[in-house]
Amino acid sequence: MSPKVLRSVGVTALVAMVLVATAVIVACQPSQRVKQAEPPSVKAAQKDEKAQAAPNHLEMPDGEDVLAQALEMNTAKYAQPPTEWRSGHVSKAKLASSSIKRSKGRFEVRLPSGAPITTPTVYRKMVMVSGGFRSKQFYALRVETGEPVWGLQLDDDGPSTAACAERICVWNTESCTIFAVEAKTGKLLWSWWLGDPLMSAPTIDGGRVFTAYPAHAASQGSSSKGAKVRPPGASHALVALDLKTGALLWQRWIDSDVMSAPVAVEGALYVASQAGTLYKLDQVTGKILAAKARRATSAPVIDASGVHYTRRLDDPADADVVEEGIVSERPQTDDSDSGSYMGGGGYVTHKKAAPYLSPKVQKKSSYGKQSFSDDAANGFGAGAPAAANASKAARNIGQSSVSSLQAFQGSRILRFGALSVSTMGDEVVGLDAATGKKSWSFKLAGDAKAAGGFLAAPPAAAGNRIIIGTLAGKIETVEPKSGVRKKAYDARHPIRSQPVIHDGWIYVGTTDGWLIAIDTGDTSLTGWSTWGKDAARTGRL
Repeated sequence: MSPKVLRSVGVTALVAMVLVATAVIVACQPSQRVKQAEPPSVKAAQKDEKAQAAPNHLEMPDGEDVLAQALEMNTAKYAQPPTEWRSGHVSKAKLASSSIKRSKGRFEVRLPSGAPITTPTVYRKMVMVSGGFRSKQFYALRVETGEPVWGLQLDDDGPSTAACAERICVWNTESCTIFAVEAKTGKLLWSWWLGDPLMSAPTIDGGRVFTAYPAHAASQGSSSKGAKVRPPGASHALVALDLKTGALLWQRWIDSDVMSAPVAVEGALYVASQAGTLYKLDQVTGKILAAKARRATSAPVIDASGVHYTRRLDDPADADVVEEGIVSERPQTDDSDSGSYMGGGGYVTHKKAAPYLSPKVQKKSSYGKQSFSDDAANGFGAGAPAAANASKAARNIGQSSVSSLQAFQGSRILRFGALSVSTMGDEVVGLDAATGKKSWSFKLAGDAKAAGGFLAAPPAAAGNRIIIGTLAGKIETVEPKSGVRKKAYDARHPIRSQPVIHDGWIYVGTTDGWLIAIDTGDTSLTGWSTWGKDAARTGRL
């Protein structure tokens, strides 16, 4: 029986709270809540009109270097994360033929849960798709036809976006488990019940799987009695597992869950935590090479010019006044820092009001209310459990529900040649990547404050086009140089997750439980196979 069944909401709020508390202790065994340190203050963004009118070419803001703290929490002074987990289980699931609707150049699949569907993954002529946040299903369908290949009934709900490589597909479930299956057949290779809840997706690179989970310490107790405790400020572990066997390779304490997914580039692993800290680690050893409290609001994108991300610029004391900016941080040139991409100069530009990062605004929005309802359906009637560390995430990115934190894709930047492109709440903006100067922008349809979240998902790219799925139910194609919107496709359902593009087909999950597949007729549009482009989540062409 899933741990969530034990956490079902009772008739009264009091009963619900008792059930949730009891299940958290008995079923999921999360660690005791540790009082978290407040995110460090950052230098206030420059407000004068001159700075707003032109890109800021000054040195990067003095985000606090927290490498010493990150290294300290991973010393023998403290208890380490657990090293043994129980296995998950799967059985076969069948998708009814009546769920699939086909027409010329299109197919639509109604997933049984009717719940939000995150970004699908195209791999080896199959579309891998979650059954939805409130479901325990995962499916593989044929590209171009939607014909079912295999389906799995999981023992946990809320499957994430999959990462696929070396004929293996891996995904997390919100309710606790990472699954690895044979891509061709869906045969379970290994699985681990890691912790409750899992709010990010896994990443694959170099035969390794990287993910995060809320970790209780392997040894608990009072330090005064000689027992080691979990380090203060740490709620999650970042873990590396062998892709083929699931064997533990290494793990490190971090301050909160990973935002969206880790990013793997050339032997290094980059992570933005939901609290806004940027980490860089060695993929093989897990050595933490850099840690900066940057108030990051998206997963980073890394290329030869540096690290690129969005960040929150306001002081959290007034959550009604929130700003976000686009950051390009150049590589560190000091040889002693081994090119850590932390602190080599760069720019912060396109500073704008960001109510989509305000917890007060988001709580009142229709998305905030729907996310709370989705949580309740998964057993979180009293809100996200303490193990999620949702309060720290809310202070940074405005979301506090398990469902909205798992779904969060933010203003993540697309690096497209000489462009940086980002969806920032109610607009899409294209910048000159080298200077930060705005090349073009356009507004999106809808009322961002009332709707909540973002009015479009982060941009994807294929061939000579930028592809954007919108909350209004459109899939926009954009000419990169001019920002002119070209042909738009009607998904007919609201979209909050990044589309994928393969051999001229666009695949996207919707907020109301549909997988939509559209043939553009242009096979040059290809190469964006999952969230973040590929299994390493690199996010650039």
